[in-house]
Amino acid sequence: MNLSNIIAGICSAMFLMIGADKFLNFLQPPCSLMDSISPTIWKLLGVLQILAAVLIVLPNFRKAVSGFFCVFMVLFSVVHLTQNTTDIGGSAFMAVLLGLLTWNPIFIRGKK
Repeated sequence: MNLSNIIAGICSAMFLMIGADKFLNFLQPPCSLMDSISPTIWKLLGVLQILAAVLIVLPNFRKAVSGFFCVFMVLFSVVHLTQNTTDIGGSAFMAVLLGLLTWNPIFIRGKK
């Protein structure tokens, strides 16, 4: 198992957790942006994140999913910063991991 698969697995678990939280509200404290986003859009974000959890583990979709959601997470980190919230750690961490998957440097690809 190479590092790329491990990072994809971590991202998949995180996507599944944050996507499911949009429906079940089990993470504490809840996202500080929850009240400022329409409930319909909030649920749509959850569906997208759960879909990403499934697709990122498939090698054919990994680069596209990680590239799209890297930009997505960077944008949400910026939104958090502009709203003066402090809970940007998750989106910033995911943006870094997804950026690594998109860029896929030699140390991530492993030896062939």
